[in-house]
Amino acid sequence: MVRYLLHVQYLGTHFRGVPKVTPVERAAGHRAVEDVLMDAFSHFKLAEPVNVHVSSRTDAGVHAVCNTAHADLIYQEGKGPYDPEDILHSVNRNIREMGRTDIRLMACRPVPPTFHSQHRAQRRTYLYRIVSGCYHSTAPVTEFYRSWAVKERLDVEAMQEAANHFLGTHDFTTFRSTSPETWPKNPVKTVKVADVRRGALFIKEHDPFCRDLEAVELTFKSRSFIYRQVRRMTGLLVAIGKGQLQPSDVGPLLAARKIAAFPKTAQVAPAWGLYLCNVEYNEKDLVYD
Repeated sequence: MVRYLLHVQYLGTHFRGVPKVTPVERAAGHRAVEDVLMDAFSHFKLAEPVNVHVSSRTDAGVHAVCNTAHADLIYQEGKGPYDPEDILHSVNRNIREMGRTDIRLMACRPVPPTFHSQHRAQRRTYLYRIVSGCYHSTAPVTEFYRSWAVKERLDVEAMQEAANHFLGTHDFTTFRSTSPETWPKNPVKTVKVADVRRGALFIKEHDPFCRDLEAVELTFKSRSFIYRQVRRMTGLLVAIGKGQLQPSDVGPLLAARKIAAFPKTAQVAPAWGLYLCNVEYNEKDLVYD
């Protein structure tokens, strides 16, 4: 048996999130990220089926520039391990033959058998993309379901001032999901990066329908986040960017530690603007002997 660390990219639009779907959902034609990866590995000649464990469970509709997973390949007796490069090409070929163009295995390396892609993660980086100046229904095709379209122009400086309040260690109860089954045992998280800046639209200089639009990018980094935390923080920052709330409102909201304190003027940002950009590990945890 050899355990491998996998780096995966996907567009989340047509996925039911990351964890394997139920048999009923599968019979209805739905798939999650783990389903597709396991189906791709099912074509390998191995002693046992492959289980894939993805490190970060993004919601349906959320994208990943780089999510990670680990998978154990149990080889038949007398058969040597596959070369990681061969695994990479074979998995992507199998995915393509399934008719999917929205997910790719980007890297593969053997790791120690005790390595766990979720529990050994040291930092996760999320990016949230906003396009201001249009409605969702009029967003350019290159941004449709790839960013949150907001009609109003946003005050990026006020948003950054507000985002600074998220830095450090806080109880994020106010920013957790309203569904009790998703509540973590510990809502205290340490945010290392909370950055708001103007970004770029895809081929803006060539697309006449993008020239009057502005992109805003929000970057958050922490070891982990509670469910929906990034999307709720983003929704609050957008309300501040619109002038509906003030940067000084963030501190009291964190101190309230109540879901009910989350302002009704701020919506939870939609899933389709969110990207998992990186999952970082200590290199010593990845050394395979």
